[in-house]
Order: sequence, then structure tokens, then C-alpha cells
Amino acid sequence: MSKKNYYLKKDKKTGEVIYLEYDKIKGYNITPKSNIYDAITVNKIVFVNPSLSEKIIKKKISIKLKNLLKYLEDIDNSGSTDEDGVRQSLMDAERLKLMILNEYRKYLGNTYQSLTLKKIQIIINQLRIKLYNIINDKRRTILDDLYYLEEDEYRGRKR
Repeated sequence: MSKKNYYLKKDKKTGEVIYLEYDKIKGYNITPKSNIYDAITVNKIVFVNPSLSEKIIKKKISIKLKNLLKYLEDIDNSGSTDEDGVRQSLMDAERLKLMILNEYRKYLGNTYQSLTLKKIQIIINQLRIKLYNIINDKRRTILDDLYYLEEDEYRGRKR
């Protein structure tokens, strides 16, 4: 059994009720994540107004960019060598870049999109540099440990 959803609208001038097929309405789709007891359950929201959907997407992107920048700042200030955290934030930045290119392209203007992609690419480059430095530091410590182990073995043979 196919399930059809309809959008009901009452025309103010004529008083007629208009039925529109919900699946054919073009717009930005959102699935709400809040579950409140004794409330109407909403499975899907479609924003038809282009300026509203653009504002919502810009807000989502700015929040994600702020989180990535805050993480970069925390790494710089603390000097931590958390390889997993850097990898995760690098994957988040790459995912955001792909979302802008694939999903948000039709809702955003070209200037905002290109500017945001440049910002994300700068963040990605910084995260890659941090990850490279962390991996090289680990390699250096391993090589230094091996060097000292070999040196101790040679001393033991000479005695």
C-alpha cells in the first residue's frame, strides 16, 4: 500500500481548500530529532521559501566552521598530540566540504559557496599539517628508542 502525504492549504480569498502532493513540493528537507511526549510527531519539514532555506543552511555551516576553528585553536593552545581527534576533525571538515558541493549547492549563492569552500580548504590544510607533525613526532620517538636500544646492545658486547 503506497502512502501519500498531502499539504492542505485554505485559500484566503475564495475559501477553497487546496490539496497538494507533499512529495512533489520542491524545497529544503529537514527531519527533526526531538521527541516530546504528548506532542504531534513530525517526520519531515520542507522549507519552500528559498531565502529561509538559505539562512538555515548558512547557520548550520557557520556553526560547523566555528566548531572546527575552536578545535584548531584548542590544539594550538594545548599542544596536544591527539591523533584520533585530529583525524576525526579532518574527516568532519571533508564531510562538510562534500555536503556543500553536493547538497547545499542549489540553495547557496556562488559567492558564499566559493568563500566557504576556501575557508574549509584552509582548515583542512591546517589539520593535515597537524596530523603530519603528530605522525612524524611519533616516528622520531620510535626511531630514537631503537637507536638507544642498539647502542646499549653494542656496549654489552664489548664488555
